Amino acid sequence: MVGGLGLDVESTGRPMGQVLPPGVHWVQEACQTFDPERNTITLSGGEQLEYEVLIVAAGLQQNFDKIKGLRETLGKNGVASIYSYEFSPVVWQNILKTSRGTALFTNPATAVNCGGAPQKIAYLAESAWRSAGVRNQIDIKYFTPSPGVFACPYYCKALDKIMAEKGIQANVKTNLVEVDGENQLATFERGDGEIFTQKFDFLHVTPPMSAPNFLQDSGLTNASGFVDVDKETCQHSRYPNVFALGDCSSLPTSKTYSGISGQAPVVVHNVQSMLRSKPSEANAVYDGYTACPILTGDSKLMMAEFNGYTMEPAPTFWPLDQRVPRWLFYFMKRFVFERVYWHLMPIGRWFGKRTIFEPPLVRRTLNGGPQGIAAAASMVPPSISSALNADIAAPVGDGSSHGAEASSGDLKPALLGVVTPHVPGDISLTGSLPAEAVAALAPRYRGWLYLNPSDHAAFHAKEIRAAGCELENVHLLGGFSGGVPTTEHAEAILAAMARLPRPLMLQCTSGNRSGAALLLWLAKSTGRSVETAALLAQDMELKFYKCTSCGPVWEWLSQQVEQTSAAAIPQERNKFVVEQLFDNQGSSTFTYLLACSDTEEAVLIDPVLGMEERDLTLLTERGLKLKYIVNTHCHADHVTSGGLIKKLRPGVKTVISKDSGAVADIHLADKDTLEFGRYSLEAMATPGHTPGCMSFVLRGPGEPKAVFTGDALLIRGCGRTDFQQGDAEQLYDSIHSRIFTLPDDTKVYPGHDYKGRNISTVKEEHQFNPRLNKGKAEFVRIMAGLNLPHPKLMDIAVPANLRCGEQD
Repeated sequence: MVGGLGLDVESTGRPMGQVLPPGVHWVQEACQTFDPERNTITLSGGEQLEYEVLIVAAGLQQNFDKIKGLRETLGKNGVASIYSYEFSPVVWQNILKTSRGTALFTNPATAVNCGGAPQKIAYLAESAWRSAGVRNQIDIKYFTPSPGVFACPYYCKALDKIMAEKGIQANVKTNLVEVDGENQLATFERGDGEIFTQKFDFLHVTPPMSAPNFLQDSGLTNASGFVDVDKETCQHSRYPNVFALGDCSSLPTSKTYSGISGQAPVVVHNVQSMLRSKPSEANAVYDGYTACPILTGDSKLMMAEFNGYTMEPAPTFWPLDQRVPRWLFYFMKRFVFERVYWHLMPIGRWFGKRTIFEPPLVRRTLNGGPQGIAAAASMVPPSISSALNADIAAPVGDGSSHGAEASSGDLKPALLGVVTPHVPGDISLTGSLPAEAVAALAPRYRGWLYLNPSDHAAFHAKEIRAAGCELENVHLLGGFSGGVPTTEHAEAILAAMARLPRPLMLQCTSGNRSGAALLLWLAKSTGRSVETAALLAQDMELKFYKCTSCGPVWEWLSQQVEQTSAAAIPQERNKFVVEQLFDNQGSSTFTYLLACSDTEEAVLIDPVLGMEERDLTLLTERGLKLKYIVNTHCHADHVTSGGLIKKLRPGVKTVISKDSGAVADIHLADKDTLEFGRYSLEAMATPGHTPGCMSFVLRGPGEPKAVFTGDALLIRGCGRTDFQQGDAEQLYDSIHSRIFTLPDDTKVYPGHDYKGRNISTVKEEHQFNPRLNKGKAEFVRIMAGLNLPHPKLMDIAVPANLRCGEQD
């Protein structure tokens, strides 16, 4: 209407914040990439988001560059398009300017937004020229690669007649391939390959269109580049927790506003069924309904309603013949649909031909057999863990073979809503499942912990035990079902999880208790702080952490975590000591005290000047003999206390990388070791933050599996690379080729943290670190854009640390 009636283009848009319905969190960044195998998307700023269910409604992009010469002449030489926000007003200006000559209107050989629009503008222009008295001086031609001017035969015949009555020449099977704006020549190709040119004075181009570029390499699209979904359920053909609707989807119907109004209720129902863990109910179907309101000029409109799948008419206004353009339909388009678009569509209260009345949903019927396990296997979203994608066998015989015997009933645990988070331990989570699902899943697991009352209807103990699983039951109270959990509950859960073999399933009715139990285990076994536990809950998207009624459980878990947040490595406590100490003077540096209890030999990693009294007091209290002071690199944000401690404790050796350029008693190369008692630290060169950065891998009895990463790898971050000869590409390679190749359950002890977090694991950082779980080029771009101020003490710290902490 902007290009054909001269309406104000600014009236066609509104700020996004004004039309979002309440309760929607608007992430104001573009989506850059998808990883449907891991249920993540990456934003343009580098942040990675995980999802349980993904709905893709990205529309189409206009590809003006696909027609040679079009981009250069758009908006000039009589060339414009209503499909450009910038140039749609120019269409109306060109209509007003044109008083004689040849006017061309084109339709591309691709899907387009609203299939009737390319000819609507031709009718509106014809009406305007007729009103201006210049119609007889203008030759109007319409070009389309299609065999007819409209897809639905019922309306196509009527539109053929309208074109003939208006004197518009229809050229079918003809496609625009090039525009020479300066000479006002358009080049076309016929279906038989013939190329010809046409002189023009006015040219309206509908550009080729496609799904947006960021979808093309997403793994979600079909060969035509559209999100590959089932045409009835709008559910992805390969990823059951992905849905698409609207123009970017592969739904084989006309891409229209009215089509979306029919698809939306179907997607809403099916997605809600998935989120309620009732995948068998995600069976609502879209029937293909669509409509093209085609403006024909003279304040009239043809309301072309039809089924895009069958191409049969689907009129709403019976007994009116909707092939006849009417003022009533024009009034609806001009004054009603605009208000519907702004006020009803955004809040989900417009249902197409049903107007504001929600339609009864048509449901798909599964062919053959009961709709229990088979339905679930076809509809439930996959796990966020690729580890769950291993096929398991449905039970055969007595079901005690743990899946050793395959059967034709193979299914994937992920398809039953099971989640195995990307953390060490081989522990899975699930909510309530029907008995047949439990029977099919149980052979995959050796241990099973049920967290609801033993008399709960969803507790299928018989099926679990029949599969040979060791089964225990601990009833965890909480906000889910009333009552307040206690320390005794925590002790019972931890004891059961310590006894039960792996792989281990944690089950409750909703999945909330299961998530709380898992987080409790991870926090207590690694000595996490409350802040680190909260971060992990967010990263794993544990349902209980987001549950508004589960507050008492989080409060209980926080209290349990606070009691043991000293970051102790869980192994022979009487043989080994590790203390994580924090600099509260401003640098937020972690200093680590490591010691062998047998020999009482100890190491300090990254001690901070000003905190030496604390560190030496702790050594004395523990009866430990300090052997080495190790700096992971030449620091810029604090001065090391290494030189001072060496003076106070003669015989202590200072240690740093030989590539650091700093003074020390011992200079290490990659893979050198420092022994203290029965344990040792293996030097691992991890340059990038600075050329001399080293991480240290703990070796010794009991395989402690810990790495002290300094400023190379931080919790959900990494060291900066914009000073001290930093190199982002080198840092990326160091972390990925050295640290990330350590065992997944290796504990990561960073050199700093600024948010109260204290510990992570290699697997967590590989999965969740928003800077490092993407490609090198994107990492380099992120690091280049940090724009951080230099550390306040840099001019003092760097020179001092080059001399082992001695200051001028």
